[in-house]
Amino acid sequence: MFKTRAAYLKGPWTFELREIALPDSPPPGWIRLKIAACGVCGSDLNTASGTGDWQSFGHEIAGTVDAVGHGVPDLKPGQTVALESASFCGRCDLCRDGRVDLCTKAPAFWGQPAMGFSTYMQAPACCAVPYTGLTAEDACLVEPMGVAFDMLKTADVRMGQSVCVIGPGPIGLGAAALARHRAAARTLVVGRPRAVARLAAARSLGLETRAIEHTLAEEKDLHGRFDHVLLTAPPELIEPSLALLAYGGILTYVGIATGDARIQFDANRFHFRKLQLRASFASPAMDFPAVMRLMQCGAMPGHGLISHRFALDEITKAMLTCRDDKAGVIKVIVKP
Repeated sequence: MFKTRAAYLKGPWTFELREIALPDSPPPGWIRLKIAACGVCGSDLNTASGTGDWQSFGHEIAGTVDAVGHGVPDLKPGQTVALESASFCGRCDLCRDGRVDLCTKAPAFWGQPAMGFSTYMQAPACCAVPYTGLTAEDACLVEPMGVAFDMLKTADVRMGQSVCVIGPGPIGLGAAALARHRAAARTLVVGRPRAVARLAAARSLGLETRAIEHTLAEEKDLHGRFDHVLLTAPPELIEPSLALLAYGGILTYVGIATGDARIQFDANRFHFRKLQLRASFASPAMDFPAVMRLMQCGAMPGHGLISHRFALDEITKAMLTCRDDKAGVIKVIVKP
């Protein structure tokens, strides 16, 4: 059997490296990947704060194809690839009707004994998107930048419109950079004062920023000013964020609640102001080639978002840094 080292969550904020046996050859339609870099996602932090289940984790993955199973004609050992966190099958009725964005039938690497925080892992070949012209560190950011790309598509930001991005994490920064690239008339990034590095990163991308100490309700000068609000923060901020929208505005959000996920807002005001609420959920992942091209030309950020790098042996330190260093963390990546 082929051996790999993989990080496992064994309890709340408790991690362990384990030696895992993989088959000597990948199964048909799958590849074995030598991991080069894997980013820490906010969903990893949500998982780490729970009860734990001796589970492997990490899904923002770039690496080199190490071996291919039978029936994989388009990939070969030595190719550099980024992994889609979910793909579409191309064969079901939804795919044939052109709604590949709704397909959930393709195989995925979730639940595998080794995932992104490992030295090697297995993945369906359909998830692997070859890349050139990017470093491995940049390539592992294609997955979160793909989420930002999907958010812009869902929102349908147009030239000359005004955009407010709430939540200056990597996805919010990617979305703001792309909105600016699409010629938004104004792109404002809003965050907490403690997010020093993230707001500084926004400014380095040429974006307007504002640090908000208390609540959006107190920022009266922002109310009714934006055609779009892009919310990359907990869903509890949906209701106060609606106040920032102009007549006919659209709020698009990416966010997962860790507690009560229910929200309330004034439906009459929502109706008579012709507002819209849209959820962006980039699963299956799409548009990786487009995102790679945008990162290559600088329209979407890459390595400039990486604030911390850790070795696989330092997985506990990597995760705790994400949790505790709110002022300094932008993006943390782990490299075997």
